[in-house]
Amino acid sequence: MNNDKFFETNLKRWNELVDINVKSKSYDLEGFKSGKTSLLSIELKELGEVKGKSLLHLQCHFGMDTLSWARLGVEVTGVDFSDKAIAMARTLSNELKIPARFILSNFYDIPNVLNEKFDIVYTSYGAICWLPDIVKWAQIISIYLKEGGIFYIIDNHPFGLLIDEHQDAFKVGYNYFSEGKPIYWNEDGAYADPSAKLKNRESYDWLHSMSTIMNALINANLKIEFLHEFPFTFHNIHPDMKRREDGYWEFTDLEFTVPMMFSIKAHKKN
Repeated sequence: MNNDKFFETNLKRWNELVDINVKSKSYDLEGFKSGKTSLLSIELKELGEVKGKSLLHLQCHFGMDTLSWARLGVEVTGVDFSDKAIAMARTLSNELKIPARFILSNFYDIPNVLNEKFDIVYTSYGAICWLPDIVKWAQIISIYLKEGGIFYIIDNHPFGLLIDEHQDAFKVGYNYFSEGKPIYWNEDGAYADPSAKLKNRESYDWLHSMSTIMNALINANLKIEFLHEFPFTFHNIHPDMKRREDGYWEFTDLEFTVPMMFSIKAHKKN
């Protein structure tokens, strides 16, 4: 399947979202500029000591997380397909005098513009749903890891993404086994500002099963160190979710707990 149409549509929306997200309370750019980290507790704990290492941040948006890693002494490179996001990331790097390199590229074209290896490849929070081919995703991750290098992801759990956010009750609204077919959206509102009115309302994303993600990484010569699942996530993907003091969002009135977020740490085998 040729995905160019989907990427072009998504790029228009993401370029529009940059200005919305920069101004949103959710991102708290002013707090970041004053020294607040944009990283949350789980990735900080699970990646551990990173000072002095090199890190490739895939789908870095406008760079707050990338620059937060840089503040911890990491040599960072961020990649994103949005020209407006990369421009803003470079502006922040210069304004705050935080050394960082930001590269403009569609994810699948990164091998055409970057030729080096890293200690850590990192991606997080609402990233892989924008990628149609998880097998190739994992292969590209492997390309950029040094032998023994660490891959780390924290993102929405595919089970949690099944929840129909337009229903008052907890109800499944999407196919878990989507067979590579994108989900089409045409709606106002942004995840950082639900009241936003958008010119570029259309977008496409993909739901990937946990087995697809895990097997893609294993087959790309990565050894899984752990898979963790959490009954909360990083933003309110359903109106019934409440924000916790640590910044994560959770359901408070469900009879049972369900997986809403996952993390994987793996290393490249020698």
